[in-house]
Amino acid sequence: MRTSLLSILFVLVILVSSTLASTSLSINNSVVISPNVGLWFDYAVFIIMENHHINYTYGISVSPNSWNSSKGGTCLGNCTYFTGLANNQSLSLGHESNQIGGSIWDYIALTSGHDNTDPISGCNDGPTASPTGKTPCSQFTDLNLVDLFERRGLSWKAYMENYPIVQGCPSNLNDFSNHYGPNHNPFIYYQDVTNNTARCNKIVRANEMSVSQPDPCATNPTPTDNVLLADLTPALASNFMFLTPNFIDDIHDCNDVSVGNAWLSRIVPQILASPLFTTKKAALFISFDEPGCTSPGCPPRVIPGDQVYTVWAGNARQNYKSATPYTAFSPLRTLEKNWNLSTLDATTDGKAVAMSEFF
Repeated sequence: MRTSLLSILFVLVILVSSTLASTSLSINNSVVISPNVGLWFDYAVFIIMENHHINYTYGISVSPNSWNSSKGGTCLGNCTYFTGLANNQSLSLGHESNQIGGSIWDYIALTSGHDNTDPISGCNDGPTASPTGKTPCSQFTDLNLVDLFERRGLSWKAYMENYPIVQGCPSNLNDFSNHYGPNHNPFIYYQDVTNNTARCNKIVRANEMSVSQPDPCATNPTPTDNVLLADLTPALASNFMFLTPNFIDDIHDCNDVSVGNAWLSRIVPQILASPLFTTKKAALFISFDEPGCTSPGCPPRVIPGDQVYTVWAGNARQNYKSATPYTAFSPLRTLEKNWNLSTLDATTDGKAVAMSEFF
């Protein structure tokens, strides 16, 4: 009898161990334990805007292109949505972009922890560009977020506004057309992405069709990024979603922030009201790649330093502000801590402080 009981117990232990090792475990058909569950969020949407200091995007709105540098607290144009969202959600007043080299280098830092103290000038022209008078660029072999996500069993997807193709990696990786910029698409800079069809197919055009925006400072936003919005359901969403606006919507091509303000006011409410964000632990991260304006004419910064507008929304603290210093590697460290991922570089994201206070 005792032998039989021991045999039964042994079988039960084997069965439980096998179940725990599988993708998920359902207990009483009500509680699901999954390795994809994060510490603060199970899903994250990242939106990176372009080339504006926090002084230029948060504060008192003025008429477009009529800011007064002697009047502290004004932003560069209409920033009512920027400011309202920041005041209602979690605002980081101390997030510095570090200006690792501008444009693509800030995106590479965010997705691989790569800190290039001597940036290759040609890389801002595309991952395989050889522009005249600049050092030719070549793709990176660095371990990156895609590697960490897939090893952990996490899903990811990148959405590019005005992407030259509907899905995949373009035959011309250096294609700048219709206000799309490859230097704002870090994923095509990694060899282990572009050499992998399955990974390439996780890069898609964010809007249904490529649209023309002849006026770089027009305040009428592009058609809604309905490809992203359609995915914001528990059944379709990836754990990590990266949205790159085009050169107009991300306000790269004009100092006036009104166009970015209009674009965010259109898409962010739809993201936050989506089935994913209203039923699951989902966080929205909005920040800028660097603080300097693309075109000359920006006034002196009221807050000195490289701080950029950075907001956590959704499953984040409400009406919260912090001046705690953060670096360009802090968002990456936050993702690593949230999903218990290894660090990519011991000297960069490995030393960065996670933005845990915002949750």
